[in-house]
Amino acid sequence: MKTFYQISSAFHVAAGYRKASRNLKIKTSSNKSATRIIMLCLVFTLVTFEVPGGKPGMTQEMLFQAEKAFFYYQIRHLPFSEDLLKQCLVYEGINYPEIVILQSRLETGNYSSDIFLNGNNLFGMKYPGRRPTVAAGVYKEHARYTHWSDSVMDYALWQKYYLSRGYKIGGSDDNDFYLVFLKSIPYAEDPRYISKLVKMSQRDMT
Repeated sequence: MKTFYQISSAFHVAAGYRKASRNLKIKTSSNKSATRIIMLCLVFTLVTFEVPGGKPGMTQEMLFQAEKAFFYYQIRHLPFSEDLLKQCLVYEGINYPEIVILQSRLETGNYSSDIFLNGNNLFGMKYPGRRPTVAAGVYKEHARYTHWSDSVMDYALWQKYYLSRGYKIGGSDDNDFYLVFLKSIPYAEDPRYISKLVKMSQRDMT
């Protein structure tokens, strides 16, 4: 038999989902039944989860992961926007997001390139041979993704790969340092790649 705390926790989770949807300013997709299934599954999981003392609890990490899953479900039914991209960068914990946004604009020609429109590739990534990837295949010698948000996840995996190899690209807000890193590996074949990013950043500040 559910306790009062378990029942109230379930209502709290459902309310949290509604709040998350409003905060994202996203219209609910036409497939409302799927949304309800996701909510019911999460509520069921939480109300049947017990901690010492018998009272269910929801940690900040659980709430974050629930909101993240709901966000990714929602954007599958929405057109691309840079605001959605920025939120993806937050959910994936990507370092140096300001530079990464500039990279997405440069790599896609302000989101108009063929590999973006047909390959869902935001960052000009090639299909990796060593590191983990969420790429679904290859499109015109570049990685192809099922959805553009998958390319954001893949960029996060790319950063984690270099972190695992000892590159100190985490826990810093020094964008100049990241530009030096991108040049040193190097990220792109274009020798003017970094100077283009710098010019773009200067235009953003004016």
